Amino acid sequence: MENYKKMMQQKFSSNAIMLCLGSAVFMIGQQGYLSKYKPDGDFGDFISGFQIGLFVALAMWLIASTAYIGVALKDDKKLKEMYIKYTDERNMKISELIGFKLYKCVCFPLLIATIVAGYFSVEVFFTLLAVILFIYAVTLARTLYFCKKM
Repeated sequence: MENYKKMMQQKFSSNAIMLCLGSAVFMIGQQGYLSKYKPDGDFGDFISGFQIGLFVALAMWLIASTAYIGVALKDDKKLKEMYIKYTDERNMKISELIGFKLYKCVCFPLLIATIVAGYFSVEVFFTLLAVILFIYAVTLARTLYFCKKM
């Protein structure tokens, strides 16, 4: 249990750091320093809106996740509930079968690449976005299948 608490403290710290870095990059973008890379044409505003929406969604997720972990670190009962859920054999087997670790290792870098590609090429942006949506759909289908099967 002590190892799990240390892991959650590290996750709390990394979430806070990612939120700060993401906010800094967002503010730099809003100040106009990256506007020279903005694609021209009809899709430039769409891509900018997508990037802002994605940042807001990720920031809200990070804030909620960090707050949830912070509350759990102060309350041993909640921390124990999280530990039981984390070490549940059924959930671990489903995660293993759907390849959840691979999903996280592939989708987050692809998401960052999609955001960066939005500054340079509309075609690459939409291609990467389609790849992420396809991977998400397959993972969702596999999750639903294995949750019903097990």
